[in-house]
Amino acid sequence: MELLKKMSLLTKNNARYFLSFMTATSITLGSGVSAHAEEENIIYSFSNDSKRHWQFVSDGVMGGVSKGKLTFEKEKSINFGRLTGIVSTENNGGFIQFRASLSFEGQNDSGKNIKGIRLTTRGNETEYYIHFRTSDNWSPSDYYFAKFKAEIDWMNIDLPFSNFKRSRSDQSLVLNGSNIRSMGIVAYGRDHIADVSVSRIEFYY
Repeated sequence: MELLKKMSLLTKNNARYFLSFMTATSITLGSGVSAHAEEENIIYSFSNDSKRHWQFVSDGVMGGVSKGKLTFEKEKSINFGRLTGIVSTENNGGFIQFRASLSFEGQNDSGKNIKGIRLTTRGNETEYYIHFRTSDNWSPSDYYFAKFKAEIDWMNIDLPFSNFKRSRSDQSLVLNGSNIRSMGIVAYGRDHIADVSVSRIEFYY
């Protein structure tokens, strides 16, 4: 009976997790709609339209107590998404994030493989994560991840896909860019104050 209760709760939490960001519009990368090619790379820059694509998700969908918010701001000529809040590991929680569904429509036709991601970011001098989910990941706890440090001033962070690890299953598998279906900027894993901003995302070959 206890096992059935746990399975029921897991199913319910998984459904709440997916429904929490299904209303956002997918970012179509490389189609000229939401991103553009520049020097043979794929660029996504935040804008006034970004709120259609990105959603805030917390561990509250799984019973956690972390609190936060996602805002879209502009400072001088720079538009950016900003994640702020308090991450708590109480009640088996421990994350807040902002995430979007991705579509690399037509990119496979180029015959080139995407090799990594470059972020323009700033924050409160602490570590954050990028999470990618692919067509190979079947549950919220199965994803590829890499960490980065967000400094006070804007800077570019390069993360080759070879640096990403898989949270579950076969951890020897290398992240395949063409299989990416969603990404998240995540404050995760420990009790801390989160404040991280991203103004530009670049996928490079």
